[in-house]
Amino acid sequence: MSAGIVDIATAKPGRTIGNDHFAPIGLTDEWIRRRSGIAARSWLPDETPPAEVAAEACAPIVTRMADPSSIGALVVVSTSVRQRVPGVAQKVAQLAGLGSSVLAFDMNAACCGFVYGLVAGLSLCDAGEARSVLVCSVETMSRLVDRTDRQTACIFADGCAAVLLEDRTEFAGFRQVAGCDGSQEGLMRETDAGGIHLDGMQVYDRAVRRMSESAQYLFDHGPAPTVLVGHQANGRILEQVRGFTTHLGVPFVNRIENSGNTSSASIPLAFAEELDAGSLPAAGRLGAVAYGAGEAWGGVSVDYRVPAVTARRR
Repeated sequence: MSAGIVDIATAKPGRTIGNDHFAPIGLTDEWIRRRSGIAARSWLPDETPPAEVAAEACAPIVTRMADPSSIGALVVVSTSVRQRVPGVAQKVAQLAGLGSSVLAFDMNAACCGFVYGLVAGLSLCDAGEARSVLVCSVETMSRLVDRTDRQTACIFADGCAAVLLEDRTEFAGFRQVAGCDGSQEGLMRETDAGGIHLDGMQVYDRAVRRMSESAQYLFDHGPAPTVLVGHQANGRILEQVRGFTTHLGVPFVNRIENSGNTSSASIPLAFAEELDAGSLPAAGRLGAVAYGAGEAWGGVSVDYRVPAVTARRR
């Protein structure tokens, strides 16, 4: 037996922010669409705790389980949770209705966090340390950016998605590739004054290269994915990665237009949207590739078999 994805749920509460919101800082709809591919994004109210949003995504999955006590671990992935002690994972476990025996911990690998979280969760399952693992990415990136910064204010967004991992006889083993380079920490970072510094050209080039290389690795070391979902960083980055991976012959997902860059949550949110739209079958093999601050990068290929759309979504 090997572990795979058996359920998925999302939460995107809050208000929709159209591109006209940024007119006061001199940005037009045409400029934003051309530079980022984004038309709209969701921002959470500033007073909404991230743990509540994460629990909204996790709770439906827990409710659908025949035996919720089989969840042995909860990995909460986030770039934007400001509270360090205590970790947010324990509160999410409580609000989502998990038992007190669950192993719950926070993870931060920036935009690559979901890939890192999947590796951790799948490894726990395959090692027999947990029968089921929840991996939940929750982001409130709108609270990190300087909302007057023309470079970043229109890009980042909020949202949450969770996946349930379980061992099943029909699943092939997962594959992963990951890496990091701490010497590049200056490319993307939170500033002391508030906001996010982004070295646009360097990040663009490195993101395209790292995600394309990760995708190629997953195909070279099979089983091959049936769909590729890249971190939804920027529309131009996504289309460049699509171009470099066209020869792999599988669909490449670009859902950034109405979601924005939700950091670690972007891959599972985009994957869920494709499933809901009927663009993907309910069973297949996901190839997830990402690049983020740190710098960190990587990819995972993993089998999935999820319930019908009508049963899966809240």
